[in-house]
Amino acid sequence: MLYRICRAILYGWLKLCYRFEVSGAAHLPAEGPVIVVSNHANLIDPIVVGCSLRQRQVCFMAKEELFRIPLLRGLIRRLGAFPVKRGKGDRGAFRAAFSVLSAGKVLGMFPEGTRHKDGKIHPLRPGAALLAAESGAAILPVVITGTNRVTLFRFPRIKAYVGPAFKLTGDKSKKELIREGTDEIYTRLTELWKKSGDGG
Repeated sequence: MLYRICRAILYGWLKLCYRFEVSGAAHLPAEGPVIVVSNHANLIDPIVVGCSLRQRQVCFMAKEELFRIPLLRGLIRRLGAFPVKRGKGDRGAFRAAFSVLSAGKVLGMFPEGTRHKDGKIHPLRPGAALLAAESGAAILPVVITGTNRVTLFRFPRIKAYVGPAFKLTGDKSKKELIREGTDEIYTRLTELWKKSGDGG
């Protein structure tokens, strides 16, 4: 209930301030585990992804620093977020992410690993492909445009483009599946970015 209320309020804020639009939201599978993978340029990107996929709740990995803020910690946990240590092999975060998928829920990830404001899709870390290989979850690519230009007094149009979901398949070793899966995610995000018009 809290998630739906917060999402409705934030969706209205995005529409009012940023003329928010979504294309392809119907690609989100109606049930079963899903890993949403998106580019990342701004702290508001989790809000944009969550408001783009209003059919289901999206649970996000969030940097552990956010969980050190007393008032914020309780709220984001109730909204389904869990902490991850950036730049490290965080087994606790991996187990939490795998539990989300094992419960048939939707996991949100930003596989670039950090924010980039230069309007490009950057090389990806293999965590999303690893989780997909381990869990059998579908992967849903999402590209966000406009948030790289957001500032305190600047309100550009924000759009989200959702591509078709896919799964990692094939008679390959896990290492090969993860490598090829990471390449496939990158390719699909790049294709979506080009279709958006921001990527050339």
